[in-house]
Amino acid sequence: MKNMILLLMLVVLGACGKPSTDSDNELVISTASSLKEAMLAIEVEFGKVQPNTKLMFNFGSSGKLRSQIQQGAPADVFLSASVNDMDVLADAGLIIKETVRPFAENRLVLASINHDESNDFSQLMMATHETIAIGEPASVPLGEYTKQLLDNLGLWEALKGKMIYAKDARQVLTYIESGNAGLGIVYFSDTQVSPTIKIINEMTEGQHPIIYPAGIAEESQNREEAEVFLAFITGKVGQEILEQYGFITVKGG
Repeated sequence: MKNMILLLMLVVLGACGKPSTDSDNELVISTASSLKEAMLAIEVEFGKVQPNTKLMFNFGSSGKLRSQIQQGAPADVFLSASVNDMDVLADAGLIIKETVRPFAENRLVLASINHDESNDFSQLMMATHETIAIGEPASVPLGEYTKQLLDNLGLWEALKGKMIYAKDARQVLTYIESGNAGLGIVYFSDTQVSPTIKIINEMTEGQHPIIYPAGIAEESQNREEAEVFLAFITGKVGQEILEQYGFITVKGG
């Protein structure tokens, strides 16, 4: 009996000491929340060509994700809705500068669930008595872009009392969908994933280009896989998926 127990122990220990046959690599991708649905679709297609690389997404506002990386949070790739947040990390040596590249663009729209289309954005904003949802300007790229737009149109100070701030782009959408805000300024791409949101005005005046850059973290232990992923999202299939979800493709994509 003792010999049998010893044999079983040796078998168990031998099994524990064997190297794993699981060759999967895991990429941790800190991703702007406005990219969520597009990235989940890209994950499916990427998995077909790179079945041994698993994508783990950390969604949030670009400002929050930048802070997390600065504080040492694990990340292989940063997909930002803000060039500024990417530049801060690259200048600090936390993102490898030569890997940074644009992969998508976006634009702002005024959205609602109950308003009709309007050709006069400024007049509608000044006349409304409803709450207007926007991203937090100090920490959310959507809020920063919105403030720039409203400043350019001379509306920021006049609208301050009407606005409610959100922690990221998707919370702005939630405020509108729930009726907590009658109007909201969101990305065009966000309107493509909501069944109830209507575009009231596309606000072509006063907008600056909204560019989404990608970059690889300096501390990444999976740089080769990260490069493959960046090549995928800037390539034909990745760009087609981004376009399907309302993003503007990059030149050459």
